[in-house]
Amino acid sequence: MAQTAVATENQAGRHQEVGHKSLLQSDDLYQYILETSVYPREPEPMKELREITANHPWNIMTTSADEGQFLNMLLKLINAKNTMEIGVYTGYSLLATTLTLPDDDKVIIIRYRNTIFILIIK
Repeated sequence: MAQTAVATENQAGRHQEVGHKSLLQSDDLYQYILETSVYPREPEPMKELREITANHPWNIMTTSADEGQFLNMLLKLINAKNTMEIGVYTGYSLLATTLTLPDDDKVIIIRYRNTIFILIIK
């Protein structure tokens, strides 16, 4: 019984330093992927926003750097021209989206709690 409690406690702490869940079983492997593949490709504005958000008490709600790059890849694959962001926390995924889209894109942002409805057309 004691081993189960320890295993559950260790599992809950996985990837705690980055604030996100992962399918990977190894924290070391996840950190290696971030440091060798994700962080070097991250644009400077996104890096700054990620670092600022990491200190926020609710940082678990933000999009991680690897998720941002995955979103970036998906948008490029489908050749997206228009996006809609519903529920903006600090804007990390929004920034990932706008940096990926072409200059003639349209981005619609809807944030309900603060009643912000913004249409950005570049």
